[in-house]
Amino acid sequence: MRSCYFLILFLTIALVIPPSCRKAAEPPLPEDSSAFLACIPYPGTDQSLDIVSFNVETFPIRGYNSVIMIASLLNTIDADVYALQEVATESGFNQLLKLMPGYSGLFYLINNSEWNLAYLFKNSEITVDASATRLLFTDSQYFPRPPFEVKIHHIPTNSDLYIINNHLKCCSGTDNETSRRNASEMMKDYIDTSRPNDAVIVLGDFNDEITGTSSDDNPFLNFINDPTDYRFEDMSIARGSQLWWSYPSYPSHIDHILVTNELFSRVDTTIVYKASPCYSDYSKYISDHRPVGIKISAPAR
Repeated sequence: MRSCYFLILFLTIALVIPPSCRKAAEPPLPEDSSAFLACIPYPGTDQSLDIVSFNVETFPIRGYNSVIMIASLLNTIDADVYALQEVATESGFNQLLKLMPGYSGLFYLINNSEWNLAYLFKNSEITVDASATRLLFTDSQYFPRPPFEVKIHHIPTNSDLYIINNHLKCCSGTDNETSRRNASEMMKDYIDTSRPNDAVIVLGDFNDEITGTSSDDNPFLNFINDPTDYRFEDMSIARGSQLWWSYPSYPSHIDHILVTNELFSRVDTTIVYKASPCYSDYSKYISDHRPVGIKISAPAR
């Protein structure tokens, strides 16, 4: 009889307490690097130059929760340079910076609605040459987002190089394919003539694949057909399992890292960071893309 009384009392209390009293699960704090630790096999080190390209999908797509989650992920990757695409607001970018101690930022030099480019730099390892920071091809119809070029010095390896952050025209169709092809030709001509002896990295969301063998389905053959001077360091990823491609929802591999021959012997590792196994709401709060990273060693002596 007493057990029935307690059962009735428990059920009554459960009905009286409103469901709103249950606290919803919250994203981990940005300083909690353990959230993504198991998914980041090659974090940055102070012996290598670590650079990551990341389309952060109209950041912050879910407001401040997205800021928190991306800060947590980037703090865990611990790169020296982040080249970001689709940074929708400068205010969101500044919020991200506040959650990444030790980093400084460089926002797009124009206001491009939701399609801004930006950089993050680790202050202890990177200095930026402000005089060599600029946008390229600002009047070209083939670059809806003008490439964002910076010159950096990596202190631990005593290296100078140029980084060109890109977000090329999206989508299928002859006109869009032609736009990417023309953009690729203009970019190569620029590097050939303006940076012939400089170490250059061209990275970002290229919005197309690099494995096609004809100009009809690969707008970047002009680089691929010049293997003496240029190399897509993520080519093995593009030719490999789709489980590691940068744009899993399609799926396709459209985020790339292209380097000039000054860096060929120094590339150690290129990787796509697949963080979704560590956070089930990755595509909701972070991005529909994955970060693509490269690790560059010190020059040979």
